[in-house]
Amino acid sequence: MQSQRISGQCELPIVQPREGSGRTLRLKYTGLSFLMCCILLFLSSCSSLLGSAAPADPTAVVSKPSPSPSRTIVKRDGEAESRLNAQQAKVQQLMAGMTLDQKLGQLLIVEYIGNSYTGTDLQYMIAKQYVGGFLYQEINQNFTPPYDVISNVAAFSRQAMSDAKIPLLIGTDQEGGLVNRLLVFHGYLPSAADMAATGNPQVAYHQGSMAAKWLQQLGINADLAPVVDVHTVDPPVLVTRMFGSDPNTVATFAGAYLNGLQQNNVAGCLKHFPGLGAITSDPHAGLPIVNRSLAELESIDLAPYKLMIQKDQPAMIMSTDVLTPAIDPNLPAELSPKAINDLLRNQLGYNGVVITDGLYMQGISDRWTLSQAAVLSIMAGNDLVEGPYSASQVAGVIAALKQAIQQGELTIDRINQSVERILLMKMRYGIIK
Repeated sequence: MQSQRISGQCELPIVQPREGSGRTLRLKYTGLSFLMCCILLFLSSCSSLLGSAAPADPTAVVSKPSPSPSRTIVKRDGEAESRLNAQQAKVQQLMAGMTLDQKLGQLLIVEYIGNSYTGTDLQYMIAKQYVGGFLYQEINQNFTPPYDVISNVAAFSRQAMSDAKIPLLIGTDQEGGLVNRLLVFHGYLPSAADMAATGNPQVAYHQGSMAAKWLQQLGINADLAPVVDVHTVDPPVLVTRMFGSDPNTVATFAGAYLNGLQQNNVAGCLKHFPGLGAITSDPHAGLPIVNRSLAELESIDLAPYKLMIQKDQPAMIMSTDVLTPAIDPNLPAELSPKAINDLLRNQLGYNGVVITDGLYMQGISDRWTLSQAAVLSIMAGNDLVEGPYSASQVAGVIAALKQAIQQGELTIDRINQSVERILLMKMRYGIIK
């Protein structure tokens, strides 16, 4: 069965061939006082600009076992802070009533094979194993008849939701172009390269907005998009899935697409951290290596994340299976505490939900079992594990997580930290009412 599986998150064209204020000061000045105030204002502005270019203060991210997710993302006004406090109180109330099995289940977002629900592994994973969500993937035959009709997929989503103790994250990866999950429903949609070629970020915003509305019609509340990899090698392995070769352009267009999704109540996801724009090999067939210096990574691959984490507040970021020796010479990024806890969380200041790429891909599966990789990914700082697609695989992952807790490799506080992030995201996007 696994030989038939392909990661939607890192899909390649050979697999999926179809393209689918600042402050305004109004003061009356005269003579010298006017000149002095202008000078002071100029110096203050320069200081502000320099400060904004610096990496996020690592001390802003709480490193204790159960920090308060999202407090580090943006400064909030009183109303927003009050709303956040109310959401966190609700999340804590939910968590107080959850068993360990239910908490561990929330860490898993599964796939499924075929196009039926009742009596299947998917129903069991949702109703009995308490998984946090599932992904629709065309490659898994999820959209074959009769589920090539919007109303039938919507009914499928409602049926799955009705079996869940905690409302589900129901996702897919809708990018447009080569990765176009909506093809059967809405036909060809422009790729990232197509959108960027217009030179108008509003095109990307419009595509994200339309995608959000169409996904919601299917009962889908999360989109594992947009791609923020920076195109730096030719021919690019990701082909037209990237917005361009300039990090600022990538951040601008990806940010517009992300805002189109999230402003229409669909959780978005930046991918693939720390960057696949320079890979030269298929991640499905082995572990790609990006041999950039840390300075190069910061100016190219990491630049969109630096620009977007604070400004666009992505609901999720996807870590991926790439070896980047300048960050960690031994472990793929999605299994590396240096990449996730140290770089993404502490240095870049991201405290939202981090989801893994498919842990069944060969670069991972050649060295670790799915269960081993799942434990390592949570230890590294990820929140959502993407990879299981059967009840037996879910059982194996849950057992491995429990063993890691018993052996002291993971703590209940660490599990609670991820569960809190996931539930808070679900609440923000109306998944938990």
